Amino acid sequence: MRIPSIKVAVLSSHRQDQFPVHCEAPVELHWMEDLESFLDSAADLFIDLDFDGAEDRKEQLANLNKPIVVNAVHWPCGELPPGFIRINAWPGFTHPELVELAFIQDEIPEELDIFLKACAKTWVKVPDVVGMIRPRILAMIINEAWISFEEGISSKEEIDTAMKLGTNYPMGPFEWATLIGEKNIVQLLTILAGDNPAYKPSRLLEQSLLAT
Repeated sequence: MRIPSIKVAVLSSHRQDQFPVHCEAPVELHWMEDLESFLDSAADLFIDLDFDGAEDRKEQLANLNKPIVVNAVHWPCGELPPGFIRINAWPGFTHPELVELAFIQDEIPEELDIFLKACAKTWVKVPDVVGMIRPRILAMIINEAWISFEEGISSKEEIDTAMKLGTNYPMGPFEWATLIGEKNIVQLLTILAGDNPAYKPSRLLEQSLLAT
């Protein structure tokens, strides 16, 4: 069966490592850095990696009447327009060939399935919860590292080194926090702490964010 050609528009003001620069046929991949060009694109699939959860952004994307994928680690599907698919597009995970998706419909759109296969990606459906799976785990690891630093147990550099040597992680928690962005980490921890105080962000982590 012949697979139809599809045009995919990806909005990313800071190019991340989730998808390649180009895709194999039948996908025509277009990377964009500004929202206006992205919204004006005649694409079959729209992937917003700069998604900020704003109501006007949701409306603009919904009005495209096309399959929409948003980098929405912090927002469950109930807070998004119907049909939106969440993706974990945080950078720096150890298995970039595996893509976490959260959605409430029975299946993902054919366009998205074709696109991910063209990128040599395997997708997995994860629970539609704040933080999904890997971001939630990693945010807690990063927070525990900050608490250890706050308590004077060790330096940031020593904690990073210990984690890399002891767990074979590709990066230490402080290196990971820099790559992902402390703002994203604190935002996720704060939301999760509303239900479980164990996620309360480290005082020094919050101060570090305010200092930037």
